[in-house]
Amino acid sequence: MINPLDPAAKALLREMFGIGPEGERLGENLAAYRVILEELKKLRSLDLSDIHPAVIFDPTLPYRDR
Repeated sequence: MINPLDPAAKALLREMFGIGPEGERLGENLAAYRVILEELKKLRSLDLSDIHPAVIFDPTLPYRDR
């Protein structure tokens, strides 16, 4: 569980969302997004270097000569 008064929790919120609300608003945001923050931590810990995407987006493909 994330403590909204913890300086590390504030830093985490600023890093993940690029915002820095203070006081009561910070606690509300942490409570609302707690589950999402935990899932993001799990995703960021995965080593996906050998996993390739199923689809590769290439916006120049329609304009290429075949």
